[in-house]
Amino acid sequence: MALDASIGIGAETEYGVAATAVTGYEGKSDSWKVSREFIESVGFRAGLQTARADRRTIVNMGGEGELELDLLDVGANDLLRAVFDTHTVTEALGKATHVYETATYSGAPSFTAQMVRPTVEGTRVAYKHVGCVATGFTLSADLKGAVGVKVPFDFQDVSHTKVPGQILEPAYPADARAYDWTRTALTLKRAGVSAQVDVSKLEVKADLGLKTDRRFLRGSSLKRKPVRAAVPTFEGSLEGEFTDATLPLYESFLAGEILGMTVDLEGLTPGTSMRIEASAIQLTGESPEASVDDVTALKLPFRILDPGDGTAALRVTYVVPVPTVPDPPTGG
Repeated sequence: MALDASIGIGAETEYGVAATAVTGYEGKSDSWKVSREFIESVGFRAGLQTARADRRTIVNMGGEGELELDLLDVGANDLLRAVFDTHTVTEALGKATHVYETATYSGAPSFTAQMVRPTVEGTRVAYKHVGCVATGFTLSADLKGAVGVKVPFDFQDVSHTKVPGQILEPAYPADARAYDWTRTALTLKRAGVSAQVDVSKLEVKADLGLKTDRRFLRGSSLKRKPVRAAVPTFEGSLEGEFTDATLPLYESFLAGEILGMTVDLEGLTPGTSMRIEASAIQLTGESPEASVDDVTALKLPFRILDPGDGTAALRVTYVVPVPTVPDPPTGG
């Protein structure tokens, strides 16, 4: 394991222009991979053995990467800002309340993602991926531990350096703890009545409907910033026991009812919390499943829908202390 490896992201002022500071995230995997393609020319030629070495041109296709991490009760602001269309913040009584919402048009900035990969000898090599745009996300909670988040990114270009002065030092929260299943609760609203529901697994995922291959005949292989080209989809699933209390949910699925859903996460760092709200979800299945070695289980996939009243389809309220993180240093 490379103990000095790190991953951090920082908002760009302009798509593809590297940020000068990054917020550190405790990533669980390194999936940031560059993509290259070749343009090859082959035609009739006397003495040809195979494709000629001087008839192949390498093309920079950008690449993809993913942030996979445990959701912390402090320090997730940049990650949420990358995923959601709008972001507002208010401060009062030593707390900052960040509100992230879906919208018709995205105001999310592009980001620079710096992945530092130490060599076996200990040399730190920083790979700076510019023009990073989040294409979706997955949030999952179960009885195995911390609440997890995965955010895939498309990026425009990448460069690397081993010069210490050119490597951005990631800024981490001074104090933060992971949200886990013991402080996660789900509430559903049916026919105007809200009730907490016992579930053992929750997943919410999104495809933001972005077109990422915006290349043109402009004397450059670098692509333009991804834009929304398809209707975003937000869906998920609930899993739990089939009880008298969850039978109405199966009946709600059969009737095609529209429910409201709220997920509350209580932070261990003082003054922290997170609330995830979807005012219109529709259950899409399934039937309960009996077992010979366990209680009868109920799995209910769902779609998050536009409520149609001008409010957000999905809203996250993230409350953290002020300041959330120290000012990050700038690169040399």
